[in-house]
Amino acid sequence: MNRRSIVSSLLALPFVRFRLMKGGEPRSKVYRIFIIGDWGTGGKLQKRVANGMDAVASRLGAPLTIISTGDNIYPDGVSSASDIQWKTKFEDVYNGKHLRQIPWVAVLGNHDYRKSIMAQVEYGRINSRWIMPSTYFSHRLEADNETTLSVICLDTQQILQQSEGWQKQIDWLDAELNNHVSSDLIIAVGHHPIRSYGYYGDQAGLVKFVKPVLDKNRVHIYACGHDHDLQVIKNPADEFYCIVSGGGGGFRKTTKGQHTLANATNGGFVQLVLHNATAEALIMNPDGETLYQVDLKETARKK
Repeated sequence: MNRRSIVSSLLALPFVRFRLMKGGEPRSKVYRIFIIGDWGTGGKLQKRVANGMDAVASRLGAPLTIISTGDNIYPDGVSSASDIQWKTKFEDVYNGKHLRQIPWVAVLGNHDYRKSIMAQVEYGRINSRWIMPSTYFSHRLEADNETTLSVICLDTQQILQQSEGWQKQIDWLDAELNNHVSSDLIIAVGHHPIRSYGYYGDQAGLVKFVKPVLDKNRVHIYACGHDHDLQVIKNPADEFYCIVSGGGGGFRKTTKGQHTLANATNGGFVQLVLHNATAEALIMNPDGETLYQVDLKETARKK
């Protein structure tokens, strides 16, 4: 296994301050979240990555959830909640012994917009594994009786297109984050990247409208896809880490930028590991092997 531990230039900053503590002592429990995007091709790479995810879950323990960063079904999304592609590109692919019961928290991508976006919302009403109650929403993960993780899911296609209701979504985001200040970890999820050194790069509309809200509310992580690669980025202008995970079904070349902590291509996913009040982002290759291990560090989120 090619495992390279990344020690970033942010050594002066403390570990991400998750309140995974009990009675003043760190908890020994390890929590895992898989992050994957741009996956629903039905092709060989998608199936290989799915098998790699199942292998990691078998070896290290099942994740609390799987976060999908969008472009869930290629090439054009789905036409209904009963579209056959749900079976051929989701149910029959992520059906390994250690994955088949794990819930997915999913956002929409630009390819999902080509047909019915509401079909993806409606699919969650007939398959409890698929969590997408609306085109943007929040979801709490109760890791145990004392640990709460919040996932704030955005419709970045609406924001970037500035289609009807986009400003309402920005206002909702700001208000909703106020309801999650007690969470031990807050992950915002959108399809398009705020930061990226891949093909598409930073999305100016998100830098302008979403980043200030995430900074203000001290969100820990922004997870996204769109660029078909894997990146962990910490821009010093941001309060959050940007995790790009768009290698679930295809790949493109990527580059290492000024604020890159780790990057890879050729398919794969990102594993987020929370343990003893610290966090790591692991870039995994399609076979579930660790390519990079990144210690996440940032200033403590103000209360």
